[in-house]
Amino acid sequence: MTRAERAASPEERSAFLKRFERFGSAPSVETYLALFHPEGRLYDEGMERPIGVSEIPAHIAGVLALVRDFRMHIERWRARDARVFVEAHNSGEVAGMSVAWRAVYRIELEGSLVRDGRRYFDRAPLLARLDPTTPTLDAAHAPHERGGPVPPPRGAVAAREVAPGEIVGECTRAWREDRPEAIAELFREDGSLLAPGLPGPVGGGGIAAYYRRLAALLGGARLAPRSWAGDGSLLFVEWRADVPTPNGVYALGLVDRFDLVRGRVLAARSYFESVALARALQPG
Repeated sequence: MTRAERAASPEERSAFLKRFERFGSAPSVETYLALFHPEGRLYDEGMERPIGVSEIPAHIAGVLALVRDFRMHIERWRARDARVFVEAHNSGEVAGMSVAWRAVYRIELEGSLVRDGRRYFDRAPLLARLDPTTPTLDAAHAPHERGGPVPPPRGAVAAREVAPGEIVGECTRAWREDRPEAIAELFREDGSLLAPGLPGPVGGGGIAAYYRRLAALLGGARLAPRSWAGDGSLLFVEWRADVPTPNGVYALGLVDRFDLVRGRVLAARSYFESVALARALQPG
């Protein structure tokens, strides 16, 4: 049995979340290191590779120096086996300006300690404060189309409430069969979606249009699931795609968060790093 297949006990999960909350309210190198297994590793947006525990102090010290008065507040979480997804609200000060952003942390636990961790969020709004020339998913790249109403669910999806694991399966099938717009069929008529590159939440046919545009942005690559956790009200899905770009293959990581009501998506938010993707898509 692998670590990911071994479920963390409720006590282990609770101990981790308490330490994570402590770091969020009193950020320091010490409270951050207390989260990690001695053989743990971390991947944060902008890194060239995952780093080990010996490299973490310098990394988090740099983050806390850049984002003054950093605070993290856990909003929601779900767990499955050894993995925990935590959605959090972050705030602080960058270059003398107040900033706030949300992120999803995907954690793989060994006992109550982080064996493997990755944070998903979009750096574009933060980096733009430091450098106005920061590349973004602009009109030439961004999934921005709007359309008509959400297409009605079909077949078995229309006949009953869809369980979280089935939603993962339907999304996976849609990507595999090169029809990602079919993901819109899982949304309620009043459902909405927010993602990097969009000026705000989209609804109706804009949801299907977003997924079509995202597929075009990926240049033939298709999202494949890495892990997920959720229940009848909240679902997190971690995806991976190797995107061909003029500068080589870009390994895109993405987390979708779905708010569910009776087996349908009421609201969704995609978390991924748009700056590195935009930079990779630039010619040369």
